Amino acid sequence: MAQLLSRLRGIPFRFHWIVVILMAFVIPALTAKTEKPGEFYPFSNFPMYSRFAPDTYYVYVTDLNNVALPSGGLFGTSVSNVKKAYDRKLTNFKAEAGGKGKKANLPLEKKKEAADEVLHWLAKNAPDAEKVRALGGLRLHQVDVVFKDGKVSKSETQVGEIQFSKS
Repeated sequence: MAQLLSRLRGIPFRFHWIVVILMAFVIPALTAKTEKPGEFYPFSNFPMYSRFAPDTYYVYVTDLNNVALPSGGLFGTSVSNVKKAYDRKLTNFKAEAGGKGKKANLPLEKKKEAADEVLHWLAKNAPDAEKVRALGGLRLHQVDVVFKDGKVSKSETQVGEIQFSKS
């Protein structure tokens, strides 16, 4: 054993070779019978960003005066979770319509319905519901980002609005 350790110390780049052996043999062997063979972060065979879509969108929430609101502090969730909830609603509406076409091509009425549901969800689950109700209402804005002909363009649409009753 001492002889093996002395030989290992003499190998240049020994850490490099340990990683190579780990990635080439050990990780594939340990993950062979999993749902995604070879998938073991950060040693992944599936690149997360193999290609970029030419269009996307993001959302944000404002009060009725179109002043952007801090999602984390006010609603207790990140704006990415707001987008995921909105996107899930759009996906459901797309499926109801037969699953054809793109979510971006859904009619504004369907986008409004999805956005209003998300805004109600935010208001209902906010840590300080009274603070949210004091705003009088909420709006959800969708900003479409498109890369075409070497240029990036943005267009913004207010997709939803809810108002709170004065009580």
